Amino acid sequence: MKANKYLLTFPVSEPGTFLSTREAGAQKRSELETLLRSASPAHVLEIDFTGTEAMTHSFVDEFLGKLYVSLAAGDLQAGGVRLIGLNEETRESVAVCLERRKQFAVQGEDHMLLGDTNVMPDTYLQARQLRTFRAQDLAEVLGISVTNANNRLKRLVQAGALGRSRAPGPERGGKEFLYTLPQ
Repeated sequence: MKANKYLLTFPVSEPGTFLSTREAGAQKRSELETLLRSASPAHVLEIDFTGTEAMTHSFVDEFLGKLYVSLAAGDLQAGGVRLIGLNEETRESVAVCLERRKQFAVQGEDHMLLGDTNVMPDTYLQARQLRTFRAQDLAEVLGISVTNANNRLKRLVQAGALGRSRAPGPERGGKEFLYTLPQ
């Protein structure tokens, strides 16, 4: 595990490792949850799969699938999450798990979305281009309603692909948020 002021890296395994079983996935998730709870929520979390040769679907579901559920529920916090070091085989295992759970994740090296992405790639691409924006800004760029933009942004925040903070005093009343890419 490496940490700097803004980045927390969690290595999943040693080189040449084949990860299997729900029990092993639960153990790794527990290690990661402990690390996240002791770190500042401003950290961007990189989950590093470098060296992992392959993973079973049961391991990935127990480790990543349930981790993303905890992030979406607010039980765990991170300033952003990205997966790095995936090879073709491990990327496929992650994508299958996330599709089954109707979740998605950001692959760190190329900012590609993995999993249940349907309309999200265009949304994420525009968010990356805007860098810091409000839901209204994204809605205008995509030609969609603000409600639709808010729903998409909520999913991106839950996946750790975007950060969200309260925007200073909206003129129309109500809550308004600024969305940013994790650094």
